[in-house]
Amino acid sequence: MNIQWEKESTKFLFLLFVADFAFIVIHIFYMNHFISNRLFSVEKDFGYAEVYQYIKELWIVVLLSITALKKKHIIYVAWALLFMYFLFDDSLRIHELLGRRLVHHFHFQPMFDLRAQDFGELCVSMVFGSLLFTFIGVSYLFSNDKVKQISKHLFAFVLALVFFGIVIDMLHVAIPTWGKPLFGLIEDGGEMLVMSVIVWYVFKLHTIPANIK
Repeated sequence: MNIQWEKESTKFLFLLFVADFAFIVIHIFYMNHFISNRLFSVEKDFGYAEVYQYIKELWIVVLLSITALKKKHIIYVAWALLFMYFLFDDSLRIHELLGRRLVHHFHFQPMFDLRAQDFGELCVSMVFGSLLFTFIGVSYLFSNDKVKQISKHLFAFVLALVFFGIVIDMLHVAIPTWGKPLFGLIEDGGEMLVMSVIVWYVFKLHTIPANIK
């Protein structure tokens, strides 16, 4: 194995983490009123941290698309579409807008300390997730063992995103007011760190030397 290449790859992950932790620290300063500009909050739509997250999602889509062309495996296209949905959903708030429409159309009611809006958003995420993962699942059946292993890794990363983006988000809504700032930081900070790992992983897929198996 090319040890030098592995070291360079690890440096890239380290740089991604440095940027993530910088945004997290700046957010903590914002929470403690040392900074007044809301754009420095990791929870702010189209804030600096959010835009950085959109850029990482775009990198993932581009890298997976190039890998699909290079490796000639359709499953990379399926994964690229999933992360393209994440990009559009995060930047355009698709699940929030469509979730609100579902709430009005089906008259969802608040339950279990969650808003009706939360159930609408969950339904939208489940519909898009089902469609995209069906494509991934079918593509998985026609993949070789190496590509299947890569897909298992990507699936594990997506589960981590789901944990922070849905599970922690639901807790964020349901917990008392005093705990919301902490859970908001855990949710968005966790998503940033996981997304950095995914960027690093797909970058490795794209740049792995031919002599490394």
